[in-house]
Amino acid sequence: MLKNVGRNTLFFLSMGAATIELAGGIIQANTMLTFRGIPHVFSALSISPSDKVNFALYLTFSAAGFAIILWAGATILKGYTRKGGMIAGLATVPTVVALFLPSALGYPSSTTSLVVILLATALMGVVAFTGLKLPGIKEEEVLLTPTETAMTAVFSALTAVLTGWTGAIFPSPTGGYTHIGDTAIFVSALLFGCRVGGFVGIIGPVVADLLVGYPRWFVTVLAHGAQGFIAGLGRKRSIVAQVILLAFSGFVMSSVYFLVNIYIKGYPAAIISYFRDLFGQSLVSIVLGLILTKAAEKALPGVLKR
Repeated sequence: MLKNVGRNTLFFLSMGAATIELAGGIIQANTMLTFRGIPHVFSALSISPSDKVNFALYLTFSAAGFAIILWAGATILKGYTRKGGMIAGLATVPTVVALFLPSALGYPSSTTSLVVILLATALMGVVAFTGLKLPGIKEEEVLLTPTETAMTAVFSALTAVLTGWTGAIFPSPTGGYTHIGDTAIFVSALLFGCRVGGFVGIIGPVVADLLVGYPRWFVTVLAHGAQGFIAGLGRKRSIVAQVILLAFSGFVMSSVYFLVNIYIKGYPAAIISYFRDLFGQSLVSIVLGLILTKAAEKALPGVLKR
């Protein structure tokens, strides 16, 4: 009983830290925008390429802290309290980086944002310390099994090829490119779960971005990593649950890019990119991913059974 109370309390503290961290990041991003003479994201944006990279870098670190503490809370709620505590500790790293990054890049720091992010960091620290002390109700898992490691390598390579190849064919008029590399992320996630899906979502698209020359590749780490992790929740579930989870994972991926794009492209162009990511990329990849996953499950039932 006490374990469950402690676990639930840590979960809600994690959610509170995530919300506060996100608010602080947005406040600071608006301060940086104002510093460049732009009153808000609905204005016509005209910033230099270096500013675009700097804004995207800051928002990526801020959003990473938000995403990792959410992951910690979900892990604790499942009963892996020590692992959740370790993940919460990890969340403080990008959060602390986000505290100092604006000044390092030559932008003013918002006092309000500093106070808010410090509060979020303190909550993350409480979750980390308590989670490591609180006994878990489930045994800890290994990071990746040998099979998962091999499949991560295979599907990461496949994702990189699909992303870079189709991305070179379909460049976007608003910047970036449209591709079907998400298909391989979805297949890996549905066949092998969250861990493989998450790692494939990080490794494959980043390799493709570096090869294609996409300057803000670090946004991809968070956007597609979260996409693959969430899609992996659909493993061994009904087709309806898989469709819902894949759609949600595509929504999260698109929303991460949207959050960055409104500060570097402006609201109108960001909306166009958002719908492109949702319907021109995620939707097509969901359909292809489900078809290929069901085919693999029928062709290789013994290999996929665990």
